[in-house]
This record gives sequence, C-alpha cells and structure tokens, in this order.
Amino acid sequence: MVRLFGSEEYRPQFHFTPEENWMNDPNGLLYHDGIYHIFYQYNPNGTKWGYISWGHAISTDLVHWKHLPIALECEVDPNGNVMEMFFSGSAVVDVNNTSGFAIPTGKAQKGKEILSQPMVAIYTSNYPTAHTASNGQVIQQGQQSQSIAFSNDNGLTWTKYKGNPVIPSPPPEYADQYNQFRDPFVFWHSPSSRWIMVASLAMKQTLLIYSSDNLKDWTWESQFGPYNATFGEWECPSLFPLYVDGNTAAEKWVLLIGINPGGVVAGSGTQSIIGSFDGKTFVADPSDVYDPTKVPVDSTVFQDFESTSSTFEELGWTATGDFVGSGPRNASTVNAGNIKGYLGNGIMTTCLLGGTGTGTIASPNFTIAKDYISFLIAGGYYPYNPATAGTPEDNQVSINLVVDGKIVRSQTGANTENLVWRSWNVAGWVGQEAYLIATDANSGPSAHLHIDEIVFSNSPKEEANWNDFGPDYYAAVTYNGLPTSERTAIGWMNNWAYANNIPTSTWRSAMSIPRTLALKTINNKIRLVQQPASSVSTLYTSTLYSHNFSVLHCGETQVNVPAPYNARMKLGLKFSRGTGTKFGVALRSNATNTQETVIGYDFLGQNVFVDRFKSGNNSFVDSDQNAFPGYFIATLPTKATDVIELNILLDWSSVEVFDGEGQIAITCQIFPVDDSAKVKLFSQGGSTKSVSVAINGINSVWK
Repeated sequence: MVRLFGSEEYRPQFHFTPEENWMNDPNGLLYHDGIYHIFYQYNPNGTKWGYISWGHAISTDLVHWKHLPIALECEVDPNGNVMEMFFSGSAVVDVNNTSGFAIPTGKAQKGKEILSQPMVAIYTSNYPTAHTASNGQVIQQGQQSQSIAFSNDNGLTWTKYKGNPVIPSPPPEYADQYNQFRDPFVFWHSPSSRWIMVASLAMKQTLLIYSSDNLKDWTWESQFGPYNATFGEWECPSLFPLYVDGNTAAEKWVLLIGINPGGVVAGSGTQSIIGSFDGKTFVADPSDVYDPTKVPVDSTVFQDFESTSSTFEELGWTATGDFVGSGPRNASTVNAGNIKGYLGNGIMTTCLLGGTGTGTIASPNFTIAKDYISFLIAGGYYPYNPATAGTPEDNQVSINLVVDGKIVRSQTGANTENLVWRSWNVAGWVGQEAYLIATDANSGPSAHLHIDEIVFSNSPKEEANWNDFGPDYYAAVTYNGLPTSERTAIGWMNNWAYANNIPTSTWRSAMSIPRTLALKTINNKIRLVQQPASSVSTLYTSTLYSHNFSVLHCGETQVNVPAPYNARMKLGLKFSRGTGTKFGVALRSNATNTQETVIGYDFLGQNVFVDRFKSGNNSFVDSDQNAFPGYFIATLPTKATDVIELNILLDWSSVEVFDGEGQIAITCQIFPVDDSAKVKLFSQGGSTKSVSVAINGINSVWK
C-alpha cells in the first residue's frame, strides 16, 4: 500500500518529525524575529544513527514546521573517512556582535551603518578520524571538542569558524575524557554580561561551566555533579532561570540533564535539579539533591541482606527453583564485581549459575504499617506482565508485593548493574498482611535481579527528579530567545534502548510536543511543572464528546469518538475516588482487547500509569533486552476527597500524559498493528465518583 507523505503508517500527525531519515536530539532551539528554529541530530543518508549532521526547520507557532536545508553536514574525505560529525549543542543570536561575525546590511540608521545580528551555533565536533586541522590543531581519533559556526541569513547558510575547535579538550585533570566531552548549552547571562556554556563530561556525570566575552575564547569557571541519577552518561544539559509561582522577584535556576542508560525506565531519561546560579557556579538547593547511602529518617529496615553466611531459609525467606539453599551474596563477588551502589556488603541476587538460574525468593509475611516500601534494585528490564505471569511465556525478572494473593506492586531492573532506589506508595494497603517475592523466570544471562536494603517508612526514599516518568522523553532542551515566563522545552521522543529499530520507514523518530515549564510551590516544596505549550491547543477541534458521570460503575463504558479523531485526540479526565481501586481509559483498543493502551490512576498505589503491554507491535525489540513492553508509573499522592485531573494527548504512535498541576508527565511511543481505535472508560474494583470526560480531536499538521 502506497501512502501519501504525511500519512505513512505511524507518522505523527502533530509532533515534529524529519521529512525522511534518522533524527535524534533537538539542538539549537532558538526564537528570533517571530520564528522558532529547531535544529536536530540528523543522518542525511539513512534511517539509523550515523553521519550525524544538523537538520533545520522553522515555525511561527511550534506546531506547523517548514523544513530547511541541512545546516551543518557531516564531513567526509575523498576516501570515505568521516572527518567531522556535528553532535548536540545550542544556538544564540549575537545581538551585540560580541563575536565580530556581523556583516553590513546595506542599511543605515541616523547615518550609521546597520550590521546584521549573526546567529551562532555552538556544537560538539566529533572527530572519528585523527588528523591535523587546517589551523594546525592536532585532532585525536574519537576526540570531542566544542566548536562554533555562524549565519548572517537567519540560519539558511552557515560558516564554520576558522579557529575551531574553540574548546579542544576538557580541563587537564579530565584529559582522559577527551572523547566524552560534549553537548554545549550556551546562553547570555545579563547580570554578568557574558556568555555562559554548560557542557558535559558524560562518563563522569559532571557538568563544566564556562564563560566567554565573545563566543570564541572560553574560561572554565566551575563544575557540577555528580548528583541524584548518576549511573549512565550525562548528556544534553540545559541551564535556565524560572520564576517561583510567577513571582518575578523569586527566581530559581534549573538544570535539565539527559541520562542514558540509567533513566527511570530502562535506557534514556531526563532529570532536573533546582538551585541558584551566580554567573560562575550552579549550587543545587539542598532539598533537591539526595544522598543514596542514607535511608529515610523514619525507616525500619526489613532486610539488609548482610547475613551472607546464612541461607534465605535461615533468614525466614523461602526459595524455589535454582535458588533453594542459596542466600545473600557478597556484592563484590557477584557478576565479576561489576555491581555498584549497594550498602554494606550483602545483597539478594538471582545472578546464579552464570546468570541462568530461575526461581523465586519470597519474604516472610508482614503487616503493612507504614506508607512506603523502598529498596535498592538493579538488573535486567523484564517487567511483570499479568497476562503472561505463570505461563510458559513468562519472562519476568522482578520484585513484587503480594497482598491478599494478588501482585499489587512490581519493579524490574533498568538494564544496569547499578543499584538505584525505588519507592512504592503502599498507603492503600496499610493494616493488611503482605509479602515480597523476587521472581526470575528468565534464564537469559542478562536476566537477573539484585536487591538490597528493603525499608519501611512514612516518606519515600528520594530518587532523581525525573522530568518525565515514561520511557520516551530524552535530551530535552529549552529555547533561547524567549522570556523567562515562557520557557519552552522539547525532548526527543525515543529511547536509545530501541531507537534504531522502531517500526517506521522513510523516517525514524519524533520530538515531544513543546512544553511550557514553570516552578510551582506544591505541598511546601518548589517543583518543576510542565504543560503542553498553548500553541498546541490551536490544533484542537471543537468538543467531540463531553459527559459527566456522578458515578461510573465498575466495568467498561465505551465512548464514541468519530474517526479519524479517535486516533489523535486530546482527552481530559477529572474524577474522585469512590469504592474502586483504579480508574482510566483504554485507547486504540480493538474488539477482542488484544490491543489497547491503558492510562489511568491507581487509587491504592497513588500513581498515574500507562500500560503498553498490549499497545501493538513490539517485535522490533531485542529479545535479550525486552525494553519496550511495560507498565510505567508516576507517583501522585492524593487524598480521598481530591479531584484528580489527567490530560492525555494521543497521536498515531504516541501518548503523552500530564496531571492537572503538571507535576508529572509520562511519554510513551505506541505502534498499533491495525486501525482499531475504540475508546473505553473503566472503573476497576468498584465505582469512581464525579467523572468528567471531555474529548477534542486534534487536527493534522499535514492537512
């Protein structure tokens, strides 16, 4: 079947995509003279990563885009050797011509010649081939350096600066990181009248802050990190001010940091840290960073696994399968000593028999007496799937909480050997008897689980401040050129765990919708919140469906939304707790329920969730990683009387979910295998009260 451009299978209808070929990180987001520019990592030669260049498009509204010629194209010598690729970076308008790149415009004002206002792109030069540059600089193979280029025609054509690279290498103490030094974010800092750059030492989880008077000569001022999510590479930082609660006299600074792997889900993620910046140094607010070696102050240790000479049975636990007779292990001896982040020495692990062991390890029963269960976890990403659990297709590697014979909370690893904290809100089950069970049903060598330091507390163990709790929001950066009150971010809507293999043809990857960021005080804590940019609403149709249910009874209620808007819509839900345990909506559902994406709120677990176990095609995922299917949650504590609000944006191959305050977002790609697009509300375990539903279609930007 031949499809018209813009109507290809899975082509997003209101998200930015390249016309063809591969795309990853957004670069050089810049607003100037009424035009939004987006540059992006681009392969002009194919639909997988390679030959990385800067693509370019412009918009007047952030939703309709015009593609322009490649801005900075990968350089290849006559023998086919790739000499320079253009990795991520930023762009500015040099209004005061500090760089000297301006040219005469041929116009005059008050007898004085008017100069252009050059655009300057600041990017990472990645050099796959060793050589000597034309200016005499010696380039090592694999070197990553910071370079600049300029344009005097609003970004249509670009000239590389002859003095590149302007920062050839990181500071001497980091000389060995010459090949992991990248992603400069540059902005004008008015209080100090200087340009500021934040660049990443990716493998050190450290950001370097530089200053410059002219965009050519840079001085290293300070460094920041590692903090919070520190396992995986730090990439694509963005540093910017925001007003707290809209008060222009109360300013804070925010760092966005991409992490891969090591996100909240397997693969890629983005964290934020709030603090202060004086033109030289960023200092995190003490309340926004945490110490992974400390448990919550009110915690009770349930099991720390320090008894490495005991069996699980001797500790009161019960093992089955290959784990019978085993016990806690000294972490330094497990998996060639590659595990990090454990406390003390001992851990629970299923990495036995060369990692191929299978079975279960179950705790003794206990009564849930506190609101949170927290623990350290690492291992392969193989989530519990209720549809396959206990069957021959079960491949889970997870720790689960069982209450009244049912698994009510579950956590798998993130395809890393680095233990990180995860917390479950279990307030909904306080007073009930429960037990924990680690299940390894997968004999694959990477399919194992490590658990340490299980604690009960009335507050969660702090984790990273995740900017998005889904698997598909990475490398988010913000626009230069907008007022502080209009700080807008765009992220890459993909994940390095499977990005090269998603089932699209002619093009690969999309960007998130643009999001407006703000700082809001919620429950006495300053939080970074986000909502779809207002321009997205210009695509909404009139209301297609609106209904209020005083009580939505247990079961499913079908909602009739006319095609084609049942596959691209904005769905708003408001509701309150009744007698039920979960409420939500199933989208892109078929008649047999074998395909659907389920989104909702878990009243007992106090979280927003997206379930994409049955969202369509996931055959493109490597079987030994299994990183696509999953059940993704964002904790959102509420009281029984609260009105909960969810706003959902559905496109042909994605869902983006926001709560009413903008505290949480969950972004997921989906790839439905047919045109089924039924919409069904559901209330599980009882009724849901005061349900308000409003659905708008979203017009395609291609029509």
